[in-house]
Amino acid sequence: MDSLPTTIEECHQLIRLLLNKLDELSKRFEIFEAENKALKTENAQLKERLNNNSSNSSLPPSKSVKKKKNDRESSGKQSGGQPGHKGHYRPLLPSDKVDVVVSCALPSHCACGGNLYSEGQFLRHQVYELPVLKLTTSEYQLQKGSCASCGCKHMAPLPEGISWGITGPRLISFMSDLVGKYGLSRRDQRHFLEEHFHFHISLGTVFNKQKLVNAAMKAPVLDLLALVKEDVSVNADEAGHNRDGKRHWLWGFISHRAAHFSVHPSRGKKVLRSLMGDFKHILISDRYAAYGYFDSSQRQLCWAHLKRDFTKLSEKDDKIIARIGSSLLDNESSLFKIWHAFKHEELSRDELVRQSKPVRQRIGELLEQGCYTDPSLRAVRFCKNVLKHINALWTFIEIDGVEPTNNHAERSLRPSVIWRKKYYCTRSDYGTEYVASSASINVTCRLQGKSSFTFLCELMENYFVGKQTSALLLIT
Repeated sequence: MDSLPTTIEECHQLIRLLLNKLDELSKRFEIFEAENKALKTENAQLKERLNNNSSNSSLPPSKSVKKKKNDRESSGKQSGGQPGHKGHYRPLLPSDKVDVVVSCALPSHCACGGNLYSEGQFLRHQVYELPVLKLTTSEYQLQKGSCASCGCKHMAPLPEGISWGITGPRLISFMSDLVGKYGLSRRDQRHFLEEHFHFHISLGTVFNKQKLVNAAMKAPVLDLLALVKEDVSVNADEAGHNRDGKRHWLWGFISHRAAHFSVHPSRGKKVLRSLMGDFKHILISDRYAAYGYFDSSQRQLCWAHLKRDFTKLSEKDDKIIARIGSSLLDNESSLFKIWHAFKHEELSRDELVRQSKPVRQRIGELLEQGCYTDPSLRAVRFCKNVLKHINALWTFIEIDGVEPTNNHAERSLRPSVIWRKKYYCTRSDYGTEYVASSASINVTCRLQGKSSFTFLCELMENYFVGKQTSALLLIT
């Protein structure tokens, strides 16, 4: 309508037209408002994911976005040890412990032309060298004969502990260590033996020897699980494992003296039930739901994970949530100052319980505050979940032998994770078992300060004579 209405009827017509237009615009506004809200939510989620790093989420440091470090001004000091730094050196072996002693005589004359005479003193200098490596080869000549009475053919048996294979127990153990502990592929292991020992072996033989070791490890690895469950506290963790293109999980249960690893197609509670169903002590883990199989009174939640979660809350755009997150971080810091004082024997257990009580109460109050913010926020679900297991936050305060973090399990699982990244997957049942069994043996040996190679040698020697090896050898 180009001109203003001149009659009442035209005014009514204009009003109806404007009302229809207003309704149409209101509907379009509601649509745009809903789309804008959805886009804001999506944008906030994407920004949150973009800001994820190893300090505020479960993202490993290797996947964190690398930020360029600020250029620092040169200190003017040379690289390396600074003046006053205590040096480190290798102590000399006693002379009767070295293999070769070489006496180095003075020259007869000095550079000035004068005669040199000995003062009866020596400077001792020791050099370590790798000897020429060579395998020993034993030939067993089995006498043949016939029975004078019936003519039956006979042949002398091999000595006890000697198999019909071409490798002895020590070489088999060494080959297993190269794969299970030092991460060589089977082909690399084959090349290593050829280059350093001039020992040519087929890839099929390498596979067969690995199967042999895997069979020998079954009994002691089962023993390790029983030993783990006897301890006061056990750290638990799991990591993905590719089994011929299918998603499996490597489960690890590690105490202060032993470790047990196994691969399963499930990450659920049924694995915990089958492996740890009769466990009566304290399980230290993260907040993964499967560990809810155990009651909170039997658990210790990992404070390293909680600290990352608190950091995440403190970085939220919501000011109330960010304030709660910052306060939780402050109280976490206070709690661990008290804990470290206890670890340094500056506080008794009773003093630890007493001094930590106000901090524990404050953390509980902050988590409750987080539950009464916007219900649509993830932070609310997090606070409710932690409150559900609040008693599992303080087990380390009250029970001796319980640590507040799950770092012990994550460190123990790390070599297996590196192996997975390097070799991608296993393709057979025995290969999958071997990865878990060798990890169990290697981590237990590290915890006990013992040589996995020495244990494997004894294991294979016993296996060849039909004798089982107990895992008790590792912890005695």
